[in-house]
Amino acid sequence: MKLIFTCLIVLSSFISKAQNLIPFNDNGKYGLCDTEGKILLEPIYSDTDFFSSKTNGYSVKKDGKYGLLNKDLKAVIPFISVEPISKTADGYAVYFSEKELHYYSNDYRLLKKRVLESTPNTYSPVTAEYANQSDSYTNEKVLELFKKKYAKKGMYNVVSANNTYYSICSENENGKCSPLAVFLPRISAFLINDGEKEYKSVTWNPGTSKYYILVQTGAKEYVIDQDQKTVFPAKEYERLYVIKNYIGYKEQNSSSKKSITHYFILNSGVTVENKFSSFDPAKSLSVNGRNFDVFKAKINNYDSHQSQNVYIGENGKQYFKVDFTFDN
Repeated sequence: MKLIFTCLIVLSSFISKAQNLIPFNDNGKYGLCDTEGKILLEPIYSDTDFFSSKTNGYSVKKDGKYGLLNKDLKAVIPFISVEPISKTADGYAVYFSEKELHYYSNDYRLLKKRVLESTPNTYSPVTAEYANQSDSYTNEKVLELFKKKYAKKGMYNVVSANNTYYSICSENENGKCSPLAVFLPRISAFLINDGEKEYKSVTWNPGTSKYYILVQTGAKEYVIDQDQKTVFPAKEYERLYVIKNYIGYKEQNSSSKKSITHYFILNSGVTVENKFSSFDPAKSLSVNGRNFDVFKAKINNYDSHQSQNVYIGENGKQYFKVDFTFDN
């Protein structure tokens, strides 16, 4: 029984790793690697994607055609589709051409073919998994809770900010609204501005399951979490903002011409220098029972007037290799 349990743990670990591979870019050719950057699928393809639970595999492109790799990185559907392969109720849909659709079974056997009358829709694997957060509150309900908890006279205005948090301000007789508080719906908590500090903006991090709040005290800004713990120090920054799973910032009096010089990853506490023309959340993987955030960036090759999409892990690992010097 103990042996069976051990085998199940090993199998579960293997399956988890097989589903947590990251597209690796080697000078425009793509493969797959693990979170430490170890290449497990050689970068010889024109495109690869993250594991898709919908297709139970990896979408891979070669010579202009898409195929499907399973968890063992074996081609279960050959490179014959002009569109990324999609899942159907009974198996898989493969566009052999813009006018011919092939249906494969769940065990990857060709079942039937169908001639299409029009150009097919474009399917693409989902990589970004950061949907807007919604809640059961409304502006009216938040205002009612605020008045009940803080018995203050006057006129107040409540605004929902991207379905993440609510901003409360007090109106004077001239209709001017002064920031008063923010409301965090997931934990049903108000944060009240005082004479010294103002809560500027709020973001929700799905990886840590916490709110992060940008606070301003005089000329200084800093970031706290929902437990009032400071996660980014108070300074005078030229620019500072929080976006889902990282903090973008530029130190005061920086000689750099960039608007943002560094990214501080909330999940790991690692700082990544900005050498990219874009930097966005791409995928949240489950590694050893915790979230591991992967970011998609763009690097520019100014000599050849080209750019390439690359991935970077929350651990600071760069999942790419290029033979040119890049910077934003």
